[in-house]
Amino acid sequence: MNLRIGAALLIAIGCWISSPLSLQSQQMEPEVRPVARALKISNPPGIDGRMDDEVWEGVPSMTGFVQREPMDGSPASERTEVRVLFDDEAIFFGVWAYDSRPNEIIPGDQVRDYEVQDSDAVVIVIDTYNDEQNAFVFGTTPAGIEYDGQVANEGQGSGRFLGAGFNPQRRFQSGSGAGFNKNWDGSWEVATSMDSGGWYAEFRIPFNTLRYGGDNDSWGLNVSRRIRRLNEESLWSAVPREFNLYRLNYAGTIVGLDPPFHRLGTVTPYFLTSSSRNYEIGESSFGEDLNIGGEAKLQVTQGLTLDVTANTDFAQVEVDDQQVNLTRFSLLFPEKRAFFLENAGFFAVGGGGADLFFSRRIGIVDGERVPIRGGGRLSGKAVGVNLGLLHIQTGDAQGTQGDAYSVARVARELPNR
Repeated sequence: MNLRIGAALLIAIGCWISSPLSLQSQQMEPEVRPVARALKISNPPGIDGRMDDEVWEGVPSMTGFVQREPMDGSPASERTEVRVLFDDEAIFFGVWAYDSRPNEIIPGDQVRDYEVQDSDAVVIVIDTYNDEQNAFVFGTTPAGIEYDGQVANEGQGSGRFLGAGFNPQRRFQSGSGAGFNKNWDGSWEVATSMDSGGWYAEFRIPFNTLRYGGDNDSWGLNVSRRIRRLNEESLWSAVPREFNLYRLNYAGTIVGLDPPFHRLGTVTPYFLTSSSRNYEIGESSFGEDLNIGGEAKLQVTQGLTLDVTANTDFAQVEVDDQQVNLTRFSLLFPEKRAFFLENAGFFAVGGGGADLFFSRRIGIVDGERVPIRGGGRLSGKAVGVNLGLLHIQTGDAQGTQGDAYSVARVARELPNR
């Protein structure tokens, strides 16, 4: 009898403790998400961070930021305004990060994808498919750095992290890029400036850097601002503390867009030649070597991209961080090769702890590099389906014949809430 009474008391106490948390989560979920309107222009602003172009005047502002840290749900301590413009080539974001103590703004280092949790920062998340699953991330600090990445499956599989992904030391890329792929680097511009009123940021993001569905004049959008000295993070569209900025079902909406369809095609060739001469007594030899290859990209539809590569050269890939391994377990190095990075999340299966496909294994055998002779990849989204097709052929190495790698993933996202 005493055991039953004790069990009943434990259950009652557990329900009493969990009830406030559940109520808080329900209260934090906005009944009506904020909506912003983008204004189409014919003369784009100069990207200098000064925000003095006349084109910004009269544009509706996104305001009313709400704290996520430290006072969850309270109004932001400093005013933030965001305005959105677009033309036939790009979408523009103007950010006015007002600050009553501008001399205490922490700009951070001028390094791309810098660990922005240690500085003031602004991060923009754009759900171009408006599917509450996939998104592009663009951010900056008062120092004017470029911080970008791709979100897949609402960032799930990358673990819990501080707010808007303010922890680049943890790449959140497991295997093929599940969750948040911070190693992706897009082509875009940002400039910042500071004065006695705060700091300001001006973004220009070309439409051909993004991937989006057709006949869609509204995208999901959220903006986060971090004030480092206060350990404060505020968002335009409130997100409960137990989630992060990449929880896209809490994002607001931007309407009035008219993104163009560019059947973009780019070709990046390379030529590598070398010559050598071996001077020997009585006889010398002379040798030459020529390598030709490259990559090509074609945007098949607004959401599907075809990439082709031949004799792939990875000479410009960022070098891996040096690590000392004193354990019997192998080290995990993230994928940094550009060919495998774009839309890497479309090949991700499972959570962050287990991946069925790890692209870093392609082109390496027993720690030795293996040449990639060629391959292709079709990835993106069409008619509500996530599609990833990949085929790579490697060359001969270490006395063994080359291998052919083929991966296919087709997924349709279903509502789970």
